[in-house]
Amino acid sequence: MENSSNPDGEDTRNQTIPSTSSTSSSDEYRLFDRQGSLHQFLGGGKAADILLWKRWSVSLGVIVVASVAWLIFEWSGLPFLSICSDVLLILIIVLFVHSNYAAYRDRQPQSLPELELSEEMVNNAAASFRVKINNMLLMAHDITLGKDFRLFFKVVTCLWLLSAIGSYCSFFTLAYI
Repeated sequence: MENSSNPDGEDTRNQTIPSTSSTSSSDEYRLFDRQGSLHQFLGGGKAADILLWKRWSVSLGVIVVASVAWLIFEWSGLPFLSICSDVLLILIIVLFVHSNYAAYRDRQPQSLPELELSEEMVNNAAASFRVKINNMLLMAHDITLGKDFRLFFKVVTCLWLLSAIGSYCSFFTLAYI
């Protein structure tokens, strides 16, 4: 390493740091030699900010809500579908009573937005879903025919680990972790 002076008269040290990307504008740590940053890998939006704790108050809120939901599921012992149905039932009853109460008070009930899916939106979603399913089926085909032994070994190991972990804890505990 050599000492050099910049135009401001300050001494700096020149270091040669190998870069994984020639277009990288900053010296960010890149996990597993990826070309993009972890923030870009996670989508680069609000969800990535929350997952990387750049919005710490929202991230903390997500952890608190997830913890409360996990505690409710564990303490109640009820299945997920029963709790979701009960919550939706209560929500519908409250909205129904609120709407009828507004009619008795001669007030106009709040209008709900029109929920309509366009044919183009449904076709795009179906095409995207079809491509993902076909890729998964192709991968499953390669695994079962033994074309890629490393992938086969990874899948078998992951399934065995999930089976072993699933025998010790519930699905909601695993999802919470």
